[in-house]
This record gives sequence, structure tokens and C-alpha cells, in this order.
Amino acid sequence: MTAGPTAEFDEAGRLDRLLRFDPRTEARYEAEHGRERVAALRQVVVFGTVIYNADNFTSLWLTPDLVGLSLVGHLLVVSPVSLILAWLVARVGPTGRERLALLGMVGAAALPVLLFWLTRAPYGDYMLHGAILSIVFGNMLLALRFRDALAFTGLLVLIAGLAVATKPDLDPDLRIALPVQFVTGCAFSLYANYRMERQRCREYLRVSAARSASEAAEAARRRYQDLSGTDALTGLPNRRLLDERIQDWLAEERPLALLMIDVDHFKLFNDTLGHPEGDACLRRVAAVLSGFASDPGILAARFGGEEFTVVLRDAGSLEPTRFAAALVRAVEELGLPHPGRRDGTGVVTVSVGIALRAAGARVTRDDLFEQADRALYQSKRRGRNRYALTDGAETFAAAG
Repeated sequence: MTAGPTAEFDEAGRLDRLLRFDPRTEARYEAEHGRERVAALRQVVVFGTVIYNADNFTSLWLTPDLVGLSLVGHLLVVSPVSLILAWLVARVGPTGRERLALLGMVGAAALPVLLFWLTRAPYGDYMLHGAILSIVFGNMLLALRFRDALAFTGLLVLIAGLAVATKPDLDPDLRIALPVQFVTGCAFSLYANYRMERQRCREYLRVSAARSASEAAEAARRRYQDLSGTDALTGLPNRRLLDERIQDWLAEERPLALLMIDVDHFKLFNDTLGHPEGDACLRRVAAVLSGFASDPGILAARFGGEEFTVVLRDAGSLEPTRFAAALVRAVEELGLPHPGRRDGTGVVTVSVGIALRAAGARVTRDDLFEQADRALYQSKRRGRNRYALTDGAETFAAAG
């Protein structure tokens, strides 16, 4: 169901003059309320069928010449067809469901018009009220979609008008009064249908807009959280996220390793090549770290300045040293020129300090960082471009 080129849209921009949603909104509405609509249609059809047949008893006095036809039409045609349609509405799509409801209402309203046109009984002209009641029922209680209510009402006005115009021996005054009454009743019910349908549609659009705004706000909050946990320069997790993750992992009984990583002689790098090149250098080193931290049990973060941190979860006694050795080699093999160094090494390198927490050991965050810092100091004191490991008592160093 799509809006035409002359569609007038409401404040949400998804509703046209016939109160139709755009296809995407219609599909979402159906997914959320389709079953509810089916249940409502079935309940109302059953109720309407009972009342429709109760009203049929008036034919005993109004159309005694057509009692048999009235009983057959009400009990053997309209009622079973209505119940069959009520059964079918759950087995067709939303468009078919609404068309079945429209078809059933046209048949129910057309029967009293036919009886009105055929009868020659003195009070038979009053049979037209049955069609008006059917229109009121369809537009207001069954709540046909406005586009269907408009078609339904217009068709019945045409049928009733034709019946009044062609009925033999009808009082001339009634040829004027009956159409006026019929159109008046139709206008009231159609306007009521329009207001109810507009309220339904706009309420759904308001709820959808509020829900979309809430979802957008939640997405923005998540993005902000992601950004607030990400280092803007390198794209790695920042110290805030690092601290949160370490606290969580320290609360577990698993073994843990903390690697403190420092870019060697980085101040000289900046002084020689400038800060833009320094930033580019940090991004290249961060990219190496990111490649090493593809496992969910490894977190690589920027600690601050030229310092980085890697946390290894479930790290045994050998994995941290192997990891550090591979990392030191990988940074050196980048071959980033470092003309400011005076130690004979012409490329950017890193030094690494490793601290271990055995499974089940009680080690605080501060203790772990202190041990890693001490190991990092040892790796620098012994020549840089290497790693050092501390177990809390002794420190062992090895070249990358």
C-alpha cells in the first residue's frame, strides 16, 4: 500500500490522505498488531452476526411477503459466509484480510437494500434501516480501514440510491427523505471511522517516533561509551577501558599476565621528526599491537603517551614471554626510521615489562602494574628492544 503523488503526510511523514502508512511502516505495524487485528475481527464478526440475525425478526412485521427470502438470506447466506470469512482472515495476508472484511460487509448491507426494493408490504420501506445499521457496524465497530470504509460507504450509497430511485410505487416524499436519511447516517459513521483510524495511525506513529528516538538515544549512548573507551589517536582501548577489564579479570581465579610496553627514545623521535611523525609512529605501533590482540582473551590498550599495555588472560608461564618476544621483533621489523637515536639502532623499537599473576593468587591491580613497571625499567636498563619478566621477587631479561 503506497501513497499517491498527492499524498498529504502527517507530522511523522508516513501517512497519506487515505490514512495509509508507507510500506515499511505498514509492515512493522502488521508485525506488531496483525494478530491482535485478526482476533478483534473474529470477535466482532461473531457478535455482529448474532445481532444481525436478531434484527432479522423485524422482517416478520416489516416484510411479511418476503419472510422466507429474509430467513434464507440472513441465516443461510450472510451468516455462514460471515463466519467463513472470520475463519479465513487468519489465513491470508493483511491486504487480503481487510478485503475479506470489506466483502463481508458489502454482502451484509446489500441484503436489506434488496428486501427494501422487492417488498410491497405497507411497512417494507423501513427495511432500509438495516443497511444503515450495517454501515454503522462496519465503519465503527468492525473498524474497516478508512480506505475500505470509504469504498464500502460510497458503494452502499450508490446501491441504496439506485434502489430508492427504481422502487415501484414508493411515496414521492420518501424518494427524497430516505436518501437524505441514508446519506446522513453514512456521513456520520464514515466521519467517525476517519477520526478513529486517524487516531490509531497517529498514535502508532507517535509511539514509533518515541521508540525510534529512544533507540537512537541508546545507540548514541553506546557509541559514546565506545568512544569514551577508545583512544582517539590509535583506535585502541584507552586506560579507562583497560582499568575496567583488568578489574574484571583480576576478580577471576585464572592466571593473568600484564605487559607494559614503551616506545624506546620516543622523545628524541618527536624532537627530531616532529609531533605529526610521532603520532604516525604511535599509530603504526598500535596497529601491530592490534594484530596481536585478535583473541578475546587478549586486550591491547594505550596506557598514555608512548606507553601501551597488553593483558593476557589465562596466560601460562611461557605464553607471555613468547608474546613479548614476537611483539618486540614485529615492531623492529616495521623498519620505522629513528634518526634521533644515539645507541646505534636506527629504527623504532619497544621495550616490554611483564608481570604475572598465578591462578588463584591475590594480587591487586596496583601490585601488578608496579611489577610490570619494574620489569620494564629492567628491560630499558639492559639495553632496550627487549623484554623483562618479573614474578614479584626476581626480574629476568631477554633480548627480543
